Amino acid sequence: MNMLQPHITFHGVCRDALLFYQTALGGKVNTVTTFNDSPVEFPSHILDRVMHAEFVSPEVRFLASDGLDDSLAQGSGDVAFHVSFSEERRQSEVFMALSDRGQVIMPLDYTFWGVKFGIVTDQFGIRWMLSCSEQEG
Repeated sequence: MNMLQPHITFHGVCRDALLFYQTALGGKVNTVTTFNDSPVEFPSHILDRVMHAEFVSPEVRFLASDGLDDSLAQGSGDVAFHVSFSEERRQSEVFMALSDRGQVIMPLDYTFWGVKFGIVTDQFGIRWMLSCSEQEG
C-alpha cells in the first residue's frame, strides 16, 4: 500500500521527544533502532543516537530519528515526508519527478533494512524519503 508518513528529525533529542509524545498523545513507540544497530559504520559519537523510530497513537503516526547533521542545534526538529510504495516503477517515477530542479540527497538503492530507499529535496525545499519493499508489488 502506498502511504505518506511524516518523518521528524529531532537532532539529538529523539528519545526525549518520543517520551513526551507518548504521554501527550497517548501513543507508543513501535520501533527504535540506533546507528549502533546498523551494519554500516558510523562515527562513534552518534552510535547511541536514534537512526529510526516509529510512533503510533490513535490520531497521529510518524517516523523519527536524531539524524546525522551535527551543524543543527539539538532539538531543532525538521520534517520530511516518507512515502511507502508497493511498486518500484512508481517509486522511480515519483523520485525522478521530485528530483527535477531539486537535489538528490541519497539516490534510490537497496538498503540493509530490506527496502529500496532514496531521499530527495524538491525544488521547493521539501525533503522526501521514498521507500519500496524489495518485492515488486
